[in-house]
Amino acid sequence: MNNYLCSYLICPSCKLAEIDDSTFKCNLCGNKLICSKGVLRFVSGEYHSNFGLQWNKFSKVQLDSFNGSDESELRLLVQSGLKPEDFRGKLVLEVGAGNGRFTELLLKYGARVIAVDYSTAIDANFKNNNSTDDEVIFMQADLFNLPVKRHSFDMVLCYGVIQHTGDNKKALVELCKYPKKGGKLLVDIYSNGLRHFNPWVYFIRPFFSLIRVSDEKRLSIVSRFVSVLFPFQLWILKLLHNKNRLRFFRYIVNRSPNSVYGINLYLDGKINLKVARDWCVLDTYDGWAPKHDHPVSKNKWKNLLKSISIEEGFSIHGIAESGQGHAAILEKE
Repeated sequence: MNNYLCSYLICPSCKLAEIDDSTFKCNLCGNKLICSKGVLRFVSGEYHSNFGLQWNKFSKVQLDSFNGSDESELRLLVQSGLKPEDFRGKLVLEVGAGNGRFTELLLKYGARVIAVDYSTAIDANFKNNNSTDDEVIFMQADLFNLPVKRHSFDMVLCYGVIQHTGDNKKALVELCKYPKKGGKLLVDIYSNGLRHFNPWVYFIRPFFSLIRVSDEKRLSIVSRFVSVLFPFQLWILKLLHNKNRLRFFRYIVNRSPNSVYGINLYLDGKINLKVARDWCVLDTYDGWAPKHDHPVSKNKWKNLLKSISIEEGFSIHGIAESGQGHAAILEKE
């Protein structure tokens, strides 16, 4: 590992000393970190095993370099309000990095990245993005106990994560510890507003959680469910595509029990049909399986950010819509 990045790690035991980049030992207490398959391990992936399964099973589906779209890049740039050159040379802490859809772009833009995920999704990230190992560290760790130096990062990026932590405010407060003065905190959260909210997901999830089978079996159930509906949904959405006068009917179909986001991307000419189906399975499982999911209204999001900015010394530089909710840009004062 690159010494530059390892100098930003701290011992999870004594919370004081840096980690030696050649031995992975604490320079003070001698505690040795676990490093396996190219990933530093501070937690097991059992609690969020559903996320680990989905991102390793569909490890490349959302990568722009694989699916041929620019979906991840558009989301990153629009939500952050930044240009690719703004990331060059920046030190970025990416929390909830998953399979690496944004890690890939950060590295392409020239950023140096510490990519963190609680689940074994970080293994998929390593496989997808380890070709530039002198510019990135992969870490399986808990957002609420990160073994990295505080007030040290040019940017802290956390997209698609906060609502799954179990405590939205606590997660934001924790993330606020890591940007340096003038550094940015880039975050988003799911919305429970009419435009984004899908009541089917929250109706199905409690029953889905009662099925006492393995994660693999759960994913198989989702895959079969999507396979049955996919042809019909593709047909009807094709009929409704780009017809504004029928947008209400399109809205109804988009609130199906399973995700049809992949179908819409296919009809927009962004991805092929195979990727579209996989994306629908991935997003459906992602919606049905989480242990925590706490979306908020736009007003509640604004109030939460205002409270955080006052308490933690941040200025709010932007609040905008994201794919499934609301995004924000905060800067450490």
